Amino acid sequence: MKGTTLSSVEDFVGRYAAAWNEKDAGLRRKAVGELWASDGYYANVDEEFRGHDEVTRAIDEAYDDFIAKGFVFTVHQHQVNHEAVRITWHMVPAGGGDVAAVGTEFIILDADGRIRTNHQYIDVAPAQ
Repeated sequence: MKGTTLSSVEDFVGRYAAAWNEKDAGLRRKAVGELWASDGYYANVDEEFRGHDEVTRAIDEAYDDFIAKGFVFTVHQHQVNHEAVRITWHMVPAGGGDVAAVGTEFIILDADGRIRTNHQYIDVAPAQ
């Protein structure tokens, strides 16, 4: 991230996590527009999504599958290496409790600090 400061990295990571936890669909869509480039790419283990509409659909699906069922995503740690950001997250019950899943996001930012690519890796899958 050009001109990276600790506060700008913390802000980006916080906004990224908040997008996945956002209860309001309109605010999730707005967050995607602010965080991802217009042709930004997101890939989880099952599917690929390109552009704001598709990335919003991916986040909406995650909301329905996890947040609406009582979980939240928390940032465990993050690192920045120039234009790359790595975020390790935990999915935990909203009311507290054991970690239900762990994942890593590997993100490449464009010159404007928006997500160009975002690859998700599942380190510990949620129990089915």
